[in-house]
Amino acid sequence: MCGIAGYVALGGAAVDTARAREMIAALRHRGPDDAGAVANGPAALAAARLSVIDPSGGHQPMTIDGGRVTVVQNGEIYNYVELRDELQRRGRRFSTASDTEVIAALYAEFGDAAFERMRGMFAVAIWDAPRRRLVLARDRVGKKPLYYMQHADRFFFASEAKAILAALPHAPGISTRALVEFLTFGYVAGDDAAFAGMTRVAPGAMVVLEPPQRPRVVRYWTWPRPPDAERQQPEYVDRLAAELDEAVRIRLRSDVPLGAFLSGGLDSAVVLALMAKHSASPVQAFSIGFGDPEYDEVEEASVTARAFGADHHVWQVTPDGMMIAERLAACYDEPFADASAIPTFLVSELARKHVTVCLTGDGGDELFAGYVPYTQALGRSTTAASRGMRALAGLGARCLPAHARGKGRLSTAALGPEAWFVWRRTVFPDFLLRRIAAPDLVRDIDALPEDDAVAGLVGAHGPLLGRLQRWDQHHYLPGDILVKVDRATMAHSLEARCPLLDHRVVELAAQQPAWRHGSATSTKQLFKQVAARWLPADILARPKKGFGVPLRRWFAGGAIAWARDILLDRRTSERGWIDSRETARLLDQHARGRRDHGKRIWALVCLELWARRHVDRAGNRERACA
Repeated sequence: MCGIAGYVALGGAAVDTARAREMIAALRHRGPDDAGAVANGPAALAAARLSVIDPSGGHQPMTIDGGRVTVVQNGEIYNYVELRDELQRRGRRFSTASDTEVIAALYAEFGDAAFERMRGMFAVAIWDAPRRRLVLARDRVGKKPLYYMQHADRFFFASEAKAILAALPHAPGISTRALVEFLTFGYVAGDDAAFAGMTRVAPGAMVVLEPPQRPRVVRYWTWPRPPDAERQQPEYVDRLAAELDEAVRIRLRSDVPLGAFLSGGLDSAVVLALMAKHSASPVQAFSIGFGDPEYDEVEEASVTARAFGADHHVWQVTPDGMMIAERLAACYDEPFADASAIPTFLVSELARKHVTVCLTGDGGDELFAGYVPYTQALGRSTTAASRGMRALAGLGARCLPAHARGKGRLSTAALGPEAWFVWRRTVFPDFLLRRIAAPDLVRDIDALPEDDAVAGLVGAHGPLLGRLQRWDQHHYLPGDILVKVDRATMAHSLEARCPLLDHRVVELAAQQPAWRHGSATSTKQLFKQVAARWLPADILARPKKGFGVPLRRWFAGGAIAWARDILLDRRTSERGWIDSRETARLLDQHARGRRDHGKRIWALVCLELWARRHVDRAGNRERACA
């Protein structure tokens, strides 16, 4: 695992490594073991390396074929052994045992088709010297981040936005659309980053730069769509079990210690069971607790750990755990407000004391219809009578002021299944967003993100459950879940591997129609059939809890004063993004127990702390995640 960065001089002038070294210095948390930079004509590439595969021989940047191909990569190619064997049969010779050299050789042999052969998580930059060609590529589902931006006559790229900021004379402006999207969902999704002019390489895509031409985006993989009709596949459960088993097995390839994140849920239990199957010694498992029965899964996780003989490590988080918000703001260099980043950050800190790599259960809910909002959306009737009742509820909601009792309840009662699902994903629903956001923010965009999401779901093809899953796969998973895990783990130089998001597992999951995965009364129907091969019945039967945080209780206590000091500070008000009077109202209502605004207060705190770290410190070169 690594951080990568670099740039190309668009005019073709030769460059040195000085600026690339400044950029990579901002990413040393991602790769504390080694760092390097090379210049080749108009291109400079740099990497900070966390040594996992071939620690002694995998130095980056890696150059082959007499300087023709130079590669830096962040991630792991799990099938690198098989790919190296294939390349050796084609006459290739290797000087290291690293997967980075395999990437370079694959590109030398197959060009852009190399990425289709790779099974893993990766963000890759390749400088093709003879063609003066830069290729940026990102793994299929977006596990590893990769940003790019043109500034003056330089084209920059990096694993995190902070490395590009380190190369600029001043911070770029902030995207209005990104701010409104953050206030709506608590994260910024899509290809455009929070900083104006900065873009993310899309999952499953390449960005090819061949000056003087403009960069072009090329898709090499897209999420498979579920079939329209039922497909009888009696062998499906056997095939899925085999692919899951293989996905875990190849992710155990490591030259450093590894372990597992363990919640009380089904997905991490399956990963632990398969790790135990393939491990000669007890698996190191790591969990976080809150001392709150509504959120705490430590007891369930402990039962799972005992079932598979794992060496279980637990950290109990107290209300002052949210005081790590400033550390989170340093790591999440775009605004990010999923409060489960708190336990993810802390469990990563715990795990790094024992291991360098952890396997996780991320992705199972999106693939196999595991989220409770799926069942709830499916349960909302679409009969004429129910539509009439929703219309009446909507009329009543529009007649009430934004903070009147019953406004929220009537507003949600008025929603159809798609709109209700999107509402469940929001931090500030539209009627509150229009009050909390400064008027200029909302006025400057064509449509609110919530409205766009609902329109997209209503207009999409296929049954409701499949449409909801696809929205999560394209929006929530890469915009929230994978960002959360990547930044939290990399802040502690810990590599996270997600076997359920192996692309072969993803493609196999999509071969069944959505109704086989879930319904209005059940979740993960097919996945549970597979999991029953490895899990005891009591673990299999557990209800889903989710990876929540007791924000309501924490902000009802001493943390509300901390939040008030930040949000009612003059700097926050002068930023011009948020209405201070509305913020004070939210704080007061929560403190008095009249409303639960926990996640909204947390989002506003995260936004302000992010701005202080990454916007106000425009001239500060200390960009490291610390």
